[in-house]
This record gives sequence, C-alpha cells and structure tokens, in this order.
Amino acid sequence: MSPILKILLVCGYLFFLSIYVFAPVFLFLKKLADAAGGTKKLWKTYALLFLAGGLSTLPVALVEWGLSALLNPDPETVWGCFLDGFVVASFTEETTKFAILAFAVLRSARFVRYTRALSFAACVSLGFAFVENALYVVSPWSPNDSLFVAFMRSFTSIPGHFIFSIFMGYFLALAIFGKKKGVNILKAEGGISGASEKRRKNYYKNVALSYGVAIAAHGIYDFLLMIGASPSQFSGLAFVAWIGLLIAGFYASNLCVDVLKARDQAIAETKQAARKSDYHINVRR
Repeated sequence: MSPILKILLVCGYLFFLSIYVFAPVFLFLKKLADAAGGTKKLWKTYALLFLAGGLSTLPVALVEWGLSALLNPDPETVWGCFLDGFVVASFTEETTKFAILAFAVLRSARFVRYTRALSFAACVSLGFAFVENALYVVSPWSPNDSLFVAFMRSFTSIPGHFIFSIFMGYFLALAIFGKKKGVNILKAEGGISGASEKRRKNYYKNVALSYGVAIAAHGIYDFLLMIGASPSQFSGLAFVAWIGLLIAGFYASNLCVDVLKARDQAIAETKQAARKSDYHINVRR
C-alpha cells in the first residue's frame, strides 16, 4: 500500500471517529439550546457548564475506581451488575452532575426560564458524556476497534446521558419555578423560607425527584445493559427491556421539553399582554 493511500485511510478513519464521538453530543446540545434561547452571554454559561461536566470525569473515575475496588462487583452475576450499575456508575455520576447543576443554578443570573433548567443540565451531562466517550475510544484498555466503540456509544451512552439530564432538569425547573407562575423561589423576596408551606413542599419534593429520578433512570439503564452483556439466563430479556427503556426515555424526555417550552411560552404571552395593557392605559391618560 502506498504512503499516500495510508494517509488517506488514516484521515478517513479519524474523520468518522470524530463524527461518532463529537456529533451526537452537539446535536443534542443544539436541540436544547434552541429551545431555551439566549444571548452570547448565555452561550458562555453553556460552554462553562459543558467544560465543568467534562472535567468532572476525572474525580468521578477515581471515585468509581475506589467503589469498584471496595465492592468488587462480579459482572457475571445479577447482584454484581446491580452494584456496578446503581452504586458505582449511576450514583457517582449523577451526584456529581447534580452538584454542578445546583451550583450553576444558585450562581447564574440567567436562570430565568423553565427550559433553562433543561439546557443547563444537558450542558453538564453532555460535557461529561463527551469526555467519557473520547476516553473510552483512546484508552489502552478499550477494544482494538475504536471506530466501532465510538459508533456504538454514540447510540447508547450519549443518548442515555442526555435523557438522564432532561429528567434532572425537568424536576429542578418545577422545584425552582413552581408549576405555573415561573417565579424563581431562590431569588424571590424571602427566598425558600419566605415561601408558603405548599410552595416549600413542592420545592423539596421536586429537588428530591430531580436527583432521585436521574439516579434511578441511569441505574436501571446500566443494569439492564450489563445484564444483557452478561452470560446470565436473563441476558436476552434484559437487552430487549433495555431497548424498550431507551425508546421510552426518548419519548418521555421529548415530552418534558415540550411541557416546559409551553410553560415558558405561556408566561411570555402573559407578560406581553400585560405590557400592552399598561401601554393602552398610559396612552389614555
């Protein structure tokens, strides 16, 4: 084979590898960024959250390594798959992403819409998925066919992280903005302590759901995938259930996006109608 042909083959290989590693992340990210809207300053916030999610892979990997050494889960048993899926992977990763998201929500002045919770959560989660996917491809312990690994993870891991982030962001939006009015409880006069008892209960309930549902969804997802890849007698059934879960997750996440987009739109229309009413009152005066 000529040197030129070798160079062309390597360039083509790297091109497709980059597509499988990078493209799914940015496609999902653009979907939510378009839904949430925003300015250049908001995109800066998105970039910082994406970077934070990516950098968090290092401490997460260390914690997961420590938990694996402590628990020593056997991947060929159901109990081992449960420990690996729920405790080692799901709990560690979703806790880290939730901590970054909570910090951003408390600090950002641009957290003003329901859909911003989705875009903030997705930036953190997809930043994590981006680096994780790249590390799986280039790591020395990954399979020899890096292109196949990247291709498979673009249809499994990255969509999974996206779905988990939507669940996390959806319930966090309900916690902070309430069910209809869109008032940020963290920045309202009196804060959480000054809110009504019903509003406080709604806040704490949805914060717990934001954290808990993401962990549960991620844990079930990993557990079924690990069982499906194991020599267990339930492997075939688990793999079918995993595919069904992925399809259901996509449907549910799209529904969450649509619900929060509708709430943002309703609030925007109410404010616009109020401005028009004030204008007409001032003109009559």
